[in-house]
Amino acid sequence: MKLLNKLGFASVKESTSQSRRKFLRNLAQAGMLLPVAGSMLGQRVFANTGSAQRVLFLYYPNGVVPYNWVPQQGPGAISGSQELSFGLGPLSSWHDRMIVLQNMTLDIGSGAGAHYNDMRGILTGNNEISRESASIDHLIAEQLGSEGVLSLGVRTGGRSDIMISKPRGYDSGARPIPNNDPADAAQKLAVGISGGGSSSGGSSSGGSSGDKQAYYEAILNDFDGLAEVTLDSARRDKLTLHENALKRLRDLAGNQVGECSFNTNVMSDPYASSSGQLTPNEWQMFPHLARAQIDNIVGAFSCGLNRVATLQLSKGDENGNLVNYSFDECWQMSQDAISQGIQHSNGSGTVGSITRWYNEFASHSASHRPGDVPHTAQVRWYHSLLAYTLQQLENSGLLDDTLVVMFSEVGDGSKHGGAAGAVTLAGGAGGALQMGRIINCGDGVNNGQRIYGTHQLFGDVARYMGATNLPESHWSGGVV
Repeated sequence: MKLLNKLGFASVKESTSQSRRKFLRNLAQAGMLLPVAGSMLGQRVFANTGSAQRVLFLYYPNGVVPYNWVPQQGPGAISGSQELSFGLGPLSSWHDRMIVLQNMTLDIGSGAGAHYNDMRGILTGNNEISRESASIDHLIAEQLGSEGVLSLGVRTGGRSDIMISKPRGYDSGARPIPNNDPADAAQKLAVGISGGGSSSGGSSSGGSSGDKQAYYEAILNDFDGLAEVTLDSARRDKLTLHENALKRLRDLAGNQVGECSFNTNVMSDPYASSSGQLTPNEWQMFPHLARAQIDNIVGAFSCGLNRVATLQLSKGDENGNLVNYSFDECWQMSQDAISQGIQHSNGSGTVGSITRWYNEFASHSASHRPGDVPHTAQVRWYHSLLAYTLQQLENSGLLDDTLVVMFSEVGDGSKHGGAAGAVTLAGGAGGALQMGRIINCGDGVNNGQRIYGTHQLFGDVARYMGATNLPESHWSGGVV
């Protein structure tokens, strides 16, 4: 009881253990134990109620090379942990934690045919939506609370009309630019949890992890007594969910997992707004920046700062030279592609004395000529970033109830169309989804037969996040 009083419940009588049990029993009967626990901790506590608790929208540019990305096995349960395709290869060890959606129609609205139109329509379904409308990430966040969307980017450029995420109150062509500086993002997140300017982060929950663990143990010790209380089945089920959530938080506190801290000593990108051609050394920064932003998102999820995040990787239209894939990791993947018989075509570029087929202009050509090594290597690298994301979520104890939605803005790989899009869902989604599947969403022909589109898919994602009252009816669901 002294611990409860220390945590702000001085009005609870200290006289006997029976008083505490009566207090907890009344909370349980009223369905209020979990919210009270959250207020004691200074953070939100969520039971696994069969729904996702967090969602990350992860955007990568230029689509895929269809026949180097499409799974080699057909629709249905993923049969094992082998590589499904060259593009999906890095996810082989996560085969039971993902759903591959092939030939999905990308609902990008009117005016399709250029990267920037496609990009700003991918999360809205229309690239010219009204000022008072919002993209699906913001629609979900609006219904979940006051945290809003954590919007981060890597070399997205400075054009407000090509940002994928749109809050209310912004014209469709004048959207806010996501934070492209991982160090700055980490610093701001650290301030958010510490209430001050500590660059090493901190905790807003009050007290040490030992205090938190003692609190969990004190509450859990009383669950045996609570279980003997006569409750109807629905309330018993709710009590079980509370108990499981507290056990998880106790374990996290004891293991120092999910600690509310951020590493602000990470790489900044001084070239984020550059309009000139980057040098090879500057190209090497891209994968490090991308992983640093993933770390920021996982940290924000761990600390309960946000439940919805959007990461935009580059600006799609590569002619501006803000993104170049001639970094060593992608170079190695292109060599792997060549060793497996994937051929490159004539779009080549020279860096010094070395010819690299995936330079800025060759990669853009590749997105119009499926089969090029540059584009294939890029796609494999982006899926390696998804594998990194899943590993970081698992390390933080968050994978089971988090959903990652990975998508691009280009469809069939030969045109800027909406057919044959490639989308991957990954994570645990709180047990709401049957993972380990491949779903065919259409016939793969540009402007051809549509089975499922992103309007339906994002409607599903919203409902699995508990956002069931979307203002637009076109988020219809029914895909997964």
